[in-house]
Parts: sequence; structure tokens; C-alpha cells
Amino acid sequence: MKLDDFFKTLKRPDTPNNWLIAPADFMIKPDAVAPVFAAPAPALREAFKSVVLRSKGNAVVEQSAFGMHVVATTLVFRFRDDIYVRFIPLAHHQSTLAIYSASRAGYWDTGTNRRRLEDWIERTRTALEAGGK
Repeated sequence: MKLDDFFKTLKRPDTPNNWLIAPADFMIKPDAVAPVFAAPAPALREAFKSVVLRSKGNAVVEQSAFGMHVVATTLVFRFRDDIYVRFIPLAHHQSTLAIYSASRAGYWDTGTNRRRLEDWIERTRTALEAGGK
């Protein structure tokens, strides 16, 4: 499967160990609505990638102009989670994203996927507001 086709083929499990943040009108109903960023999609992608790589245990394993696959490894138990991101251009100098995080193992994740995505989005927003620093 090509990275850019991930969301077209996504079948979410009925388990509580995954989380989706996306635009309200996204092709899959999100658990939370993604914010609109005051930056074009390429700038959003670079700010997001910088945030991801500054956290221990994360690796970008695949990326494209508008997509990214990250593997996050928990520090204590070494569980691996897959995170897929689609960067969505909007109006001039605006963009948003769809971001899905799912645990590879286990039924429950104690909210880890939701907290991770919320943290990354907030840190990305902060980075963009600070001029990408």
C-alpha cells in the first residue's frame, strides 16, 4: 500500500487502542476535529516532523510530499505504535492534517494514542507560531 493511500483504505478496529484527529468533513469520522494552521502544508509537515523527532522513541519510516508514517516506541515496555499523517492544503497559507495513531499490540492503550496526538498537535502549533524554531 502506498503511503498516500493509507486513509482511503483504513478500516478502524473496534478496540479502544487507536485515535483519529482529522477535519470534521474527512472521509472517516474523526474522534476529534483537527485545527487549521496558519501555514502552508509543506511548512506544517516540516514543523510536525521536527516535533516528532525531538521526542525519544520516534522514527519517521516513510514520508511523501503530503504524508508521513511514524513508528513510536514506548520507553518502558517498548510497545510500538503506528502513526499515519496526511497534510492537507487549504486556502493560501493555511493547512490542516489527518493523523491516526494505533497500537500494534493489546486491546487498551490507556489513552496513550489520544494524548500523543494532542501533544504533537499542540507542540506543532507552538513551533509554527514561534516561526518554526
